[in-house]
Amino acid sequence: MIRAVLGGTFDPVHAGHVAMARHVLGHGLADLVHVIPNWQSPWREPPKAGPTDRLAMCLIAFVPVPGTLVDPREIDAGRPAWTVDTLTALADAYPADRLRLVVGADHLPAFERWREPGRILELAELVVLDRPGAGVSAPPSWLAGRLVSAPPFEHPVSASAVRAMLAGAVDPEAALPAGVADYIAAHGLYRAG
Repeated sequence: MIRAVLGGTFDPVHAGHVAMARHVLGHGLADLVHVIPNWQSPWREPPKAGPTDRLAMCLIAFVPVPGTLVDPREIDAGRPAWTVDTLTALADAYPADRLRLVVGADHLPAFERWREPGRILELAELVVLDRPGAGVSAPPSWLAGRLVSAPPFEHPVSASAVRAMLAGAVDPEAALPAGVADYIAAHGLYRAG
């Protein structure tokens, strides 16, 4: 089985995240996508929503999507987690399966600065998806043999744009998976001030 990892802050989870998972599954790049919200990225400022809210929103967004599994391991850890540690745990849990890590092309230039990038590439192949303004036409030589070709993918929604809509009282429902906007409203998330 090929297991893909789609990790991130998901602050909030939006239609683009779901589209990424569907894209990977629809093009046969994985049999199962583990959606793994993090407690807090070691690289970014703290998320606007807490970990349990972000996990709950991921469950709302992905449970209806066949071939996805919301994996709470990083939230359950209660601390920032490194990708290499999560991949090691998955490799230990599923030794007969192949792992792939889904990343946006905008993350590729910084990949060599991730914790143990060489070990990440030993554990998993990279599925790099185009993001607006960041193409993968000429992958670096150090990715040779570890990059899985993915058909072009572009989606206009970003978490920062959704947060701006929410803070400005603009209805973001079209940018969010079904039920996520209701959860955000019910829990008073992403309000300005």
